[in-house]
Amino acid sequence: MSHLTTCVTDVMDRIRKRHDAAPEEFWHTCLFWTLWVSLALFPIGYGWREVTPPLCFIFLLLYYRHAWQGSVLRRLTVWPLFLCAGAMTLIGVIFSTDVWQSFLHGGMGINKAYILPFIAMECVRSTRDLRRLVWACVLACVWQGLDGMWQAWTGFDFIMGYAPNAGRLTGSLGDYCVGNYMALAMIPAFACWFLLRRRLGVWPAAIVWVVLFVPAFFLLEGASSRSGILAVASAFVFWALLVGGKTGRIALWGCVVVLGGFTLLSFHRMDPSTIAGDGRWSLWSLGWQVFLEHPWLGAGLDRYNACFRALGLVPARDAITISHPHNMYLDILYAHGIIGFILGMIFLLGFVWWAGRHIRRALRDSGVAQRPAEATGSLLHWRLTAWFYLGYLGWLVNGIFGHDFYRIWWLGLAMCSLGICIGGVVSGLAADRDPHPGTAGEER
Repeated sequence: MSHLTTCVTDVMDRIRKRHDAAPEEFWHTCLFWTLWVSLALFPIGYGWREVTPPLCFIFLLLYYRHAWQGSVLRRLTVWPLFLCAGAMTLIGVIFSTDVWQSFLHGGMGINKAYILPFIAMECVRSTRDLRRLVWACVLACVWQGLDGMWQAWTGFDFIMGYAPNAGRLTGSLGDYCVGNYMALAMIPAFACWFLLRRRLGVWPAAIVWVVLFVPAFFLLEGASSRSGILAVASAFVFWALLVGGKTGRIALWGCVVVLGGFTLLSFHRMDPSTIAGDGRWSLWSLGWQVFLEHPWLGAGLDRYNACFRALGLVPARDAITISHPHNMYLDILYAHGIIGFILGMIFLLGFVWWAGRHIRRALRDSGVAQRPAEATGSLLHWRLTAWFYLGYLGWLVNGIFGHDFYRIWWLGLAMCSLGICIGGVVSGLAADRDPHPGTAGEER
């Protein structure tokens, strides 16, 4: 017992010395690795996802205390976009048909998802940070994909013991919405291609890349998530638009392969008669009717079901207990009205425009002078940043057919990708403007 006490005391002394020597670095390390573990182990259970954001937030505040002047947020010129998101949510609560219910629903999103972009952006100060975050996403995709394969083989996933739902794989999430999760995790994880190619060369990297993502694609297909597949396919299209040229044309073939493969393997889900009979069309109609009743300031967060029932409406196919219209944009529209919707689009699309123009310019400028860019590590930095940006865009595409805006885990993943993208852009611009000797290359 005394030996254990001595060991604990020794560890605490070392931690204290590290903190005293460089408190800003100490708290950044705590912040970064807590987020890293959170991303890598995200599907492990709801308890984990409840604990890590508040813990990261504490580390974030301690980091700001010592390093605010050099923080990403202080240097972010478009930070008012976040105020638009806050104003949108405030409208959805204050003018709700049930203020308390909407407050509880929105409060969960603010408590978890809304703080994540601020946490994630501060975790990116160098290309090395981006590399590590890419590998966190890869790890999550690999082990969750293997879990899906195990579930298909044994009938139960090995993490939580969940069985498939309605013949569709669920992984450890317990629902076939795992397809949406896999899509949002896979897109930034695809960036490991650039890391593998640097170390292994083209063909060995291609083989390793395929092996890494076979389990993930297996689970995505097994979950039969059309919106997830569409998100992944759209990422290749957006990449083509960012880079152009031969690389862009190759990326378009990636889109064709993803969509074609899913169509062949899950034809029953892509059959025109199945799509025509999808219950979403009825849910969209109900959401539109609720919006027409509350056009300017909306009906309030999480008021979809209560409001369409109050109108005497019933879904054509789905259970009347469904809580959202299965379309993120319609969800924002009915809950926040036209005014809230405009604020929400300024928030969502404002970052698309801001980050997109910087990333596109950097990738194309680097492509013109690729040799110097590769030498400085600038091209790698912007490529990794771009794929987190594409993860955010994939979420926007995924939202056309799925979920409500405030679905915590789904919004949280998107806000992580957005935050990492913001951190990548801000640190990339700073490094390109004022490179420091000795920090060039992928370690900057």
